[in-house]
Amino acid sequence: RRFVDWQTFFNFGDGNVRPNKQIDGKLSTVVMLLPGSRGPAPGLPADGVQSLASRNLMRHVNFGIPSGQAIAQRMGLPVLTPTQLNALTPFGMERSTPLWFYILKEAELMEQGLRLGPVGSRIVGEVFIGLLKADDTSYLSARPQWTPVLPSATPGEFHMTDLLTFAGVVPPLN
Repeated sequence: RRFVDWQTFFNFGDGNVRPNKQIDGKLSTVVMLLPGSRGPAPGLPADGVQSLASRNLMRHVNFGIPSGQAIAQRMGLPVLTPTQLNALTPFGMERSTPLWFYILKEAELMEQGLRLGPVGSRIVGEVFIGLLKADDTSYLSARPQWTPVLPSATPGEFHMTDLLTFAGVVPPLN
């Protein structure tokens, strides 16, 4: 059974936060054989299309997804340098890194693996905003001027920890 222990996942200021694994460019062995994989495909490397890395690289090429550097530049965000990505030099990807891997390395190098970097954060944020704007029943559509007015630890600010406390999924801090 899996669950999230919110009191250790977010910093409630009680000293109980336990950071999870850091985001980096190292791939866990768990993603090397995904459920539902067909196994090695003829003519492909031994891992075929069963690993997440292989699938992501194939999507990058097949869908013509721009490199992480191209996306960062287009967004006007800092671009990782070839020196920062020198481990990719043997593969010729230090100047044109697949977006999915660029996002992992950006988090590792720019945010010490604690959170997504500028490109990754913006992509995730824009996806959520786009979904909310496209949903006629979302608060952005139904009440575009709405702002949270629930109790918060710091007046005028509202954080995830405030929402979790209000929802009653964590006991109030004394």
